[in-house]
Amino acid sequence: MPSNRIQAVLLDMGGVILRMAGGHGFPHSRLDWRGRQAVLQAMAKGGSKVSLEDLEAVVFAPWHAEYNRREEMGKEASWSLHLQRLRNRFGGGLGDLELLELWFRPYGEHLLPTEGAQEALEELGEMDLKLALVSNVPLPGQLYGDVLERHGLKAPFDCLLFSYDEGSRKPSPALLRLAMSKLGSDPAATIMVGDRRERDIAAGRFAGTRTVWIRRSDSGGSEADATIDSVNQLPDLLRRWQR
Repeated sequence: MPSNRIQAVLLDMGGVILRMAGGHGFPHSRLDWRGRQAVLQAMAKGGSKVSLEDLEAVVFAPWHAEYNRREEMGKEASWSLHLQRLRNRFGGGLGDLELLELWFRPYGEHLLPTEGAQEALEELGEMDLKLALVSNVPLPGQLYGDVLERHGLKAPFDCLLFSYDEGSRKPSPALLRLAMSKLGSDPAATIMVGDRRERDIAAGRFAGTRTVWIRRSDSGGSEADATIDSVNQLPDLLRRWQR
């Protein structure tokens, strides 16, 4: 029987505290196109003659080929080589983060908090629980951190850990173990909360934490210790567990 003591809560981001734009984790359709147009305009100001076809051939097509292998590789596809190839061929002084921010911005502007997310995070903090965000993302974490800050969702967290930066993605337990190390919590007193059983809940199982699944249509996976419908139900659940 597990101890009732809870020290820390690890939360996934997309589908838990942020609503994905169009239900996707990275830009698609018009948001993708608008971002690519912003990249072209910025490069043109610097004297670079680049077309949408060039961007697709030099950057996005090779990146997507690696992105489709991310589960096999156990880490996110890197942008660095593709963006350097773009600069080598067409010039321009914009760095990787600047180029990616231009592409990401239209999508990031459509990322909004899930219902009750801010209130739930504040309640968890009032319960003296340490909080970490552990999220699989295909871009540098700073871009998502800026979105969280804009919506007042960054401050409650003691640390933010993103797969792109750390070189490991769930269901590997590496992100969770790093978060627990930073928070000074042990697995038996830590809760992993996510909306994907095959990634978030599996990672929690591998790391030895208790798990809470936020119900969604998914392809199945590990069973969680508890299921809730949204993150705003989490504080009450954890209060019951601590009694």
